[in-house]
Amino acid sequence: METATLDRSMQQSPATAVAAKAAPTPTTPTVDKTAVLVGLCFLTATFTFAIGNAFISSYFSNATAHTALIAGVSLLGCCGLAVAANGAAMRRVLTPYAPIRSRAYFMLRVTECLTLLAVGAYLLTSHAQWNAYVLAVYAVSGVAGLVLSSALLTSRIVPKNLSMLGVIGYPVFLVGSILAMFNLFNLFDVTHGTGMLALVLGGLFELILPIWLFTKGFTPHQIED
Repeated sequence: METATLDRSMQQSPATAVAAKAAPTPTTPTVDKTAVLVGLCFLTATFTFAIGNAFISSYFSNATAHTALIAGVSLLGCCGLAVAANGAAMRRVLTPYAPIRSRAYFMLRVTECLTLLAVGAYLLTSHAQWNAYVLAVYAVSGVAGLVLSSALLTSRIVPKNLSMLGVIGYPVFLVGSILAMFNLFNLFDVTHGTGMLALVLGGLFELILPIWLFTKGFTPHQIED
């Protein structure tokens, strides 16, 4: 009788071990919420910056009411808070896979937030031309996006093709921003005309990534040792 009981116990133990491995870890719900948070931060930053940029550009180009400038600067502040929250949320996700880049990304997003707030405050007080200062925001954003997309590529917590959009797109965007900062507008102007094509791949990355995160989330089970 004891032998039969022992045999049954030994037969059940492998199945029990497999079930234990298959069971979700306690952190799974947190990761899912983080994926949604990151997606919301990306979309919030993208749309608040786009709308704020439109308000500010309209104020300087068409001499519209001062309220347009105030609305635009307010949206820049919302964008800054969104990118900072994005950096904090992604730090939790990336730290196990790319600890150095996770810290770098967080610091770059905080820097971007502070740059947006500083530029907004300066525009309200001095009414300086917006295009002269938006390039500084673009440069920080380009570096941050490159760090993030490279970390996503090596960690493989999102599809490779999605990461490659950022790995290819952000350097183009960054180079264009630097050229414009040195007043080489005849060669490349990321704020007007055909130069804005430099924003396409990075923009697609920032639109597709949130959709992926809302539907699939991060997939750490794809990581190989």
